[in-house]
Amino acid sequence: MRKVVCINDKKLPAGAEVVEGKEYELPEVMNIENYTKIFKIKDLLSDEYFAAKLVSIVTGAPVEKLMEGDYDQLNYLAAYILNMMPKDTPKFQDRFTIDGVEYGFFPNWREMTYAEFVDMDTISTRPVDEMLNLLHVLAAVMYRPIVKFDEDKEYHIEKYDVKTMTKRAELFKKKLDVRYVLGAQTFFTSCVKRFFLYSRASLTPKISVWTRMKLLWTLRKI
Repeated sequence: MRKVVCINDKKLPAGAEVVEGKEYELPEVMNIENYTKIFKIKDLLSDEYFAAKLVSIVTGAPVEKLMEGDYDQLNYLAAYILNMMPKDTPKFQDRFTIDGVEYGFFPNWREMTYAEFVDMDTISTRPVDEMLNLLHVLAAVMYRPIVKFDEDKEYHIEKYDVKTMTKRAELFKKKLDVRYVLGAQTFFTSCVKRFFLYSRASLTPKISVWTRMKLLWTLRKI
């Protein structure tokens, strides 16, 4: 259920945040776009205006108007938003639905194409700040529309295509709960590390990253 609180008038019914008569809604989930913005200002927690900036990011309400609101109400909203942020690594989930379309993670990720693997690995191994800006792209590579189910209820996803991936990434940025991509990214990274441990390349410290990637790809089904 959507949490609703008023900012300027405590007597208003729960259901909206209001600034000068205009309603602003809190989202039901922490989407990728808001998560990225909040993560980038997390070091400003001591900033006296942090609560207003936080609420502004998520609701779109102007900071200057929020500063005129009730102190307790504003802090309550900020605390509620912070509680929406994942505190631990989210559990991996292989399926979800957005706007009536069901999306699935790789049914058999060991058989992914080389393009898929390289795109995922390139994003997953970037510095945190850079990876944050590409979380929605990573999600769009890992999750694609389910096109059919087998008799044993195993699903098949849409063939990887950069054009459709780009459009899906923008949708995910606005509507996908960030927990899905964080859980899937951790799952993928742990699997890659596991395969590196079993590859001969992991025993050769001086071998290049690119060579290790190619060896991993060759040995992925062993």
